[in-house]
Amino acid sequence: MLHAQPADSPPDDFSVRIRTRGDVLLIELKGPLTGPSVDMLQMYVISTLASHAPPKAIMDIGGVTLMDEAGLGVLLTTTRRAREAGGRLVIANGRHLLDPEANGLEHVATISEAFSDLYASGGTAST
Repeated sequence: MLHAQPADSPPDDFSVRIRTRGDVLLIELKGPLTGPSVDMLQMYVISTLASHAPPKAIMDIGGVTLMDEAGLGVLLTTTRRAREAGGRLVIANGRHLLDPEANGLEHVATISEAFSDLYASGGTAST
């Protein structure tokens, strides 16, 4: 099942931008998260998370224009990998793309909310 942004949002090439804010990785995605972009994102983000132990990360999907099941799968995989490493990955924005009952994802409405969540828990995986 494809999840798309409203029709007035033109599809762009896929891009990933990773910045740090303090000890948190901010991963910003733009464009369609389908096909080859899924594999590229998975390899790139998993290696980046592995270099930050334990990882604290926010993935902003507000700029994603289209996401298929493989795209959702990469969000779940990277979230799981962050937890396995003793950290957390919180998904911000993009409610239009996610099923409200998407299990396995920590999803919040804004980047500010994601930072609040990470710092309130000390950035570690919740139990």
